[in-house]
Amino acid sequence: MIKFDAFSRRQFLTGLAVATGSTLIPQDLLAAPAREQLPLQPELVPERIILSLTAEPAHSQSVTWRTEKALDTAKAQIALASANPNFEKAAATVMAAAANAEIPNGKVVGEYAAQFSGLIPNTIYSYRVGDGTTWSEWNSFRTASDKPEAFRFLYLGDEQNSIKSLWSRAVRAAYSKTPDARFIVHAGDLLEEGYDDRLWGEWCDAMGFISAMMPSFATPGNHDLHRARGSADSKEVLSVSPMWRHHFALPMNGPKGVDELKEQAYYIDYQGVRFISLDVNVYANEEFAESAKERVGKMQLAWLEELLKSNPNRWTIVVQHQPMYPIAKGRDYVEMREALLPLYDKYHVDLVLQGHDHTYARTHKLSGSKVVSPSQFGTIYAISVSGPKMYAIEEKFAPLRAKTLAHTQAFQVIEVDGDKLTYDAYTIEGEQIDHFELLKNAAGMSTYS
Repeated sequence: MIKFDAFSRRQFLTGLAVATGSTLIPQDLLAAPAREQLPLQPELVPERIILSLTAEPAHSQSVTWRTEKALDTAKAQIALASANPNFEKAAATVMAAAANAEIPNGKVVGEYAAQFSGLIPNTIYSYRVGDGTTWSEWNSFRTASDKPEAFRFLYLGDEQNSIKSLWSRAVRAAYSKTPDARFIVHAGDLLEEGYDDRLWGEWCDAMGFISAMMPSFATPGNHDLHRARGSADSKEVLSVSPMWRHHFALPMNGPKGVDELKEQAYYIDYQGVRFISLDVNVYANEEFAESAKERVGKMQLAWLEELLKSNPNRWTIVVQHQPMYPIAKGRDYVEMREALLPLYDKYHVDLVLQGHDHTYARTHKLSGSKVVSPSQFGTIYAISVSGPKMYAIEEKFAPLRAKTLAHTQAFQVIEVDGDKLTYDAYTIEGEQIDHFELLKNAAGMSTYS
C-alpha cells in the first residue's frame, strides 16, 4: 500500500508550478453559455478540503483533500478570481500527489496534496480539486502581500473534545467575527486522539467550508502525537500521527536532520511577522522516552535560536502547545522554561500563543519570570481554549497574569499593522474579554497598554 510521507510529498510538490501571474480570461469566453452538469459520483466527490500556509505565502498555496475511492488522476485547478462565471475556462491545472490510506474500519481511501506556485502577492484566487470529471466547488483564498502590510489572523486554543457538536460553534463564531482573517493559528490538541480518523472527520465537519477558504497554521499538541494504542514506538517517536500529514501540507523548513518534526516545527514570514511553530512536546511531554527527547531537543533549540537571531521581520510570534506558565492544577514545565526563556528574552519574542491548560489566561509583559513595566521589553504569554473541555485554575503563577477567565470557550483576533500589534479575545458569544496593544519603538522594542 502506498503512503506519502513528508519527504516524498515535498519531493513531488517541489516540481509543481503554475504561473498564473499573467492569467486573463479571453474575450471569446466571456459570453460562453453555462453547460449542463452531470450527477456526481459520491465516492469520487472531494471532501476534507484544507488549505495550509506554505513557506512562501505570497507566492504559493497548499491544499489537501480526500475521496472515498482512491484515484490515480487527482488534480487541482486555479484561476484568478472573477465575478464572471466563465473564469474557469482560463484555469491552470496542477497534478496532485496521491496516496492510498487505510482507515481503521479496513476501508482504503484516497489522500491528496497539491501546491499552487508562481502566484501574485496579495491576490484572490479561485481553485477546485477533483479528478477532471468530478470536482469540488470552487473556493477562494488570498495570497499574502510581499510587503509588511496590515493583516489580521485568528488564534484558537485546544479544540480536542466534542469537536463537531461544541467546538464547531467556536470556529464558526471566530470566522463570523473576522471573515477577513488571513489564516487560523491552531495551538495544538486539535482532537483527542491524533490517530483516530473519525475525529479528523468531526474536525473537518466542524470547520465546514472555512478550512477550504482560510489556511491553517497548526502546531501539534500532546494529543496530536498520540500513537495507536499498543504501538511499539509510542514512546520513542516524537512525530505526529500520519493523519496529521494527510490533512495538512505545512512547510518543511524545520530543524535539518530531524525528520520526526517535519510539518510540526516550521516557520513562516508573513507581512512583517515571523511565525514559528515550535513542537514543545519534546520539552514538556512526560510520555516520551528521555532518549527521544535528548535526540530531538537540542537540535530544535539550535534551529530556534538561528531563526530568532536571523529574523528580518519587525515582529516575532511563537506558537507552542504547552504553556510556559501553566494555569491548570498540577502542571509546571520547569525544563521547558529553562530551555526556552533565555532565547525568548535574548531575541525579544513579542508574543507566545499557547493551549493545553483549557482555560483563558494572559500574562503581563514578562522577562524570565518577572513582570516588567510597559516601557521595558518583555514577552506576553497567552493561553486559550476554544473547545468545551475545561480545567480548574492553579494560582501558582497568578501574580504574572494580567487576565484570567475559566469555563469559557474563546477565540482571539490579532492584528498587525506596521509598528502596532492589537490583540482582542472574545467569548464565542461575542463578548470581549481581553484587549491589549503592543507598539514597536525605533530600537525594535515593544511597549504595551
